[in-house]
Parts: sequence; C-alpha cells; structure tokens
Amino acid sequence: MQSDDIPGLFSSLQIPSNHTSVGLSNLLSSNSQIKSLFLHKRLPDAGWSDVQIQRLLLELSVLDTNCEETVQCQFSGVNATSSSGFVHRWTGAGEREGRIYSNLVSQRHFGLGHGIGRSGDVMEAQPKAVGSSALLRLTLRLALDAVRRGAGLNGNGDAANGPAAFGTLLPVCTGMSMSLVLSGLRDRARSLDAELHCTDTGNNHQLEQERNIVLWSRIDQKSCFKAILSAGLKCIVMPTKKNHDTDEVSTDLDALQEALDTHGNSVLAVLTTTSCFCPRVPDEVDKVAKLILKWNQGKSGAGVSHVINHAYGLQCQRTNKLLNRACTIGRVDAIICSTDKNFLVPVGGALILSPNSKVIDSISKNYPGRASASPMVDLFITLLSMGLNGYKAVLEQRIRLLNLFRESLERVASVFGERVLNCPRNTI
Repeated sequence: MQSDDIPGLFSSLQIPSNHTSVGLSNLLSSNSQIKSLFLHKRLPDAGWSDVQIQRLLLELSVLDTNCEETVQCQFSGVNATSSSGFVHRWTGAGEREGRIYSNLVSQRHFGLGHGIGRSGDVMEAQPKAVGSSALLRLTLRLALDAVRRGAGLNGNGDAANGPAAFGTLLPVCTGMSMSLVLSGLRDRARSLDAELHCTDTGNNHQLEQERNIVLWSRIDQKSCFKAILSAGLKCIVMPTKKNHDTDEVSTDLDALQEALDTHGNSVLAVLTTTSCFCPRVPDEVDKVAKLILKWNQGKSGAGVSHVINHAYGLQCQRTNKLLNRACTIGRVDAIICSTDKNFLVPVGGALILSPNSKVIDSISKNYPGRASASPMVDLFITLLSMGLNGYKAVLEQRIRLLNLFRESLERVASVFGERVLNCPRNTI
C-alpha cells in the first residue's frame, strides 16, 4: 500500500481524515527510518522498536523467492491449500532449499529460509534471496559501525586503515572461525608465494617451503589449539612469562623471535590472544605486530601473518586501544570477535576484522557452501534494537560494574584469608 493512497482508501471506509493523518505520519516516519538505514548504512542513534524491526524483516523476507505467494499453485483444479491445511508457496523446479514445512519454524526465521552467500563466497549475493543478501550486507555495515564508533576500533582516527577497516561475518563460533581464517590465510599465502616463484627463480628454495606452522602464544584454552589442528596446520606453543612485580602472565617476545628465526618461512601465522582469564593478561599484540613486520621486511612471498583472538575483547577499551596501536605500528592480518559475547545474541556467529580487504576476501571465499542466516538475523535485530546509544550504554555499564565486582570479590576473598590476583593489565 502506497502512502499516497492511504487517505483516499481510508476515506472510503468513513474514517475521518484527521484520524488518518496521525497514522500516516507514523508510517511516513517509519519509512524515513528505513530509507535512512539503507542510505547511510550506519547504526541509528536511538534503537528501533520491535514493531519497526519486525516490519523491516518481513519486507526483506518477501524479496526472497521462498516467500512468494502464488495463485497458480493448484492441485487438480482445487485451491492451493492441501487436505492437511499446508499452504504451498512458490517453489522452482528442482528447488532444494528454502522449503519450510512448519509455519512455526518459518515464523521463527521471519520466512528467511535461503541462507546467505553462495558456494564461492559467504558474502556473495544470492540470486534467489535478495532480501537475505541485503540483510547480510546491512548487518555487516552496522557491526563495523558499532565497533568503530561504539567500541573505539577506529585506527586512532584513521578508520580506513584501522583494525575495522574491512570485515566479514561467519555463521560459526570463535574456534571454527579461527580455523577458517587460518585456512584462508594459507590459501592466500600459497597464491602469493606461487606468483613470486614464477617471477623470481632466485628464491626457489625459500618459496618452496610449505607455510604450515602456527606459533601460538600459550593460553590454557582448547579452542585455539583445536582450531589450528582442524585447519591441517602444525601448532608450536610459545611459552609465556610471569611479571616480576605482579601476578600477570603474558607474551614472551624473546621466545617468539627465536621461533621465527628457527622455523622461518615455514611459519604461516602468529596467533595471539587479547581476551583471557587472570593471571593471563592480553598478549602484547602491538609489540608482536611490530616484531612480525620487522621480521618480514626484505623477505619474499606472503610473509608471516598475525591473527588476533579478540573473542570477547570488544567490550574492553584497553585491549581495543592495543589493537589500534598494533595496526598502526606493525602487522595485523585478522581479528576474530565473537558475536554472542560482544553483542548479546545467541551463540553461533563471529565478526572477522582486518585492515586488509584482500585478507577478508580470502576468508570469505574459503567458507564452503551456503551458510545459515540465523546468526546474522539475530545480530541485525539486536544492533537495530540497541542503536549506537544503547550499545555505548552497555559498554559504559560494564566499566562501572567492573570496579564494583572487584571490590566485592576482594571483600569475599578477605573473609577466607585469600586475595584477588593483581593483574592490572587484564580489565576484561
């Protein structure tokens, strides 16, 4: 229904024009918000209402072919409703996906049944799912806007070259996303090394080495280790160092330098972590980035990459500043962030950030097949519901509660003759 048609149509129902104008103004305001979202592709300052979000989702779902109603779907001359009461929708010949039996399941997903991406790229537009494709692209732009303007990953004012300059969304958790990131970097390294091998025969021995080693700064958590093995790579665990003045345990830069010198061009990437539990504190990713950049200088091929596990670190100002600095002074290839831990949605998605668009392309194209849209729908709804002001409020509340939590924990510890570990660099 076009907004210009509403006054006349409602007048035919004997609804007073002054009544109609109130409702029409609400509709025009809603249309204006949606238009602004598509034009600017940024988080609205104030969060949207549930009704407004539902309206947009349903309008997007109508653009997908599985939600197209048909008047030609007939069975032996009867109407489109079978004896079981199931309403049949348009389905192309040989259609494999987008067929949903349960109305309850369809409602849960707002009719978005085709998923996202294509077999060649998880971010590629899907010809049968224009609405889902638009939702995916919008969700990515909103997420990038949230981490730049909300969490502060803005490259110290140079967002175009900062940690969140480019990004992709993956419908899997942090560990599996890490495996996909490493696989994408391996494919990219093979391509770059192969190109150089064809043009520079003087470096044959150097380039023939397979980059199959990941140097992992130790953190006692299984997902990182299993992600490396799942990608078919070898993991060398880097030791950590205890700070003499505190309880902190962090990066051993000397050990990392020695490992790079020892394994050379067999190293695909260094994997560091910024979100962890005490006594472990975030890796010194700025110093690691600088070390890797220096080690790569003058060497042929793809060089050693730097992947940062920032799983639940977006909520922490201190670690975000570290990432800004790391991208300014050194090499950072990919940053992995969980959607559930950072944006308060159900488990099942990850946001991958990078200052390099080609790295993001290699990761997106490494995802096998089409993907579930569910994690993206959850993130889309949540970001619109929060708005920029709501997201910032959540981050500010966390900072206030952190001090309260520590004070309360210290009181409990003192009752039992214990103490809270002194790890000032871990503000997670």
